[in-house]
Amino acid sequence: MDWEKVLSRLSVPGITLLLAGAVLCVQATRLCRFVLHDRGERAVLPVRIAGLVLALLGALILLDVFPGL
Repeated sequence: MDWEKVLSRLSVPGITLLLAGAVLCVQATRLCRFVLHDRGERAVLPVRIAGLVLALLGALILLDVFPGL
């Protein structure tokens, strides 16, 4: 298999959104505690949902659901 052709077809915005969403989902608790200090526990669920949406959007871009991105 020619990996150069496979990698050249991948979308940079799709990979970026997928990775950012995955990191946001996994590290939501630490991120909320770091940024919001005392109010961080209330924001964990919305941050995880936002990360999931970003990861799904990135996956859809990688699967060429949105042509041209």
